[in-house]
Amino acid sequence: MKVTAERKRARAASRFLWNGLTRYNLKAGGPFRYTRRVLTIRGDRGRILGGVILRSYWKETFVELLWLSPLARRRGYGRLLMAEAERRARRRGSRLMHLDTYSFQAPGFYEKLGFRRFGRIRGSPRGASRNYYVKRLGKA
Repeated sequence: MKVTAERKRARAASRFLWNGLTRYNLKAGGPFRYTRRVLTIRGDRGRILGGVILRSYWKETFVELLWLSPLARRRGYGRLLMAEAERRARRRGSRLMHLDTYSFQAPGFYEKLGFRRFGRIRGSPRGASRNYYVKRLGKA
């Protein structure tokens, strides 16, 4: 037995590992009901000004990322995107939403939206922390 850093076959090894974990999770937790949604805010000319990426499975929705261009910040677009994300999460039956954000990003923004911090890793990157948030959506 030895640990190998996959170089030439990394993609195939990754797929093999994900398939193994998926089979295990299906057996233990039941069908995922996995969906991935990308919601965007576009300007008058169709240019993307920001958006949110959601991954939903079982009874939860994970906010993979939320980003707004500098021109779109502080105009309510983040709140609008997150409201739509929450509406979609509730509609699909999610009981909770969760995310992580760095201290130099927007932890206060998520707290204003009702997310509660449940964990923190300090010093990553140096002088900052990574924060983990959850928002309970109620019974679905």
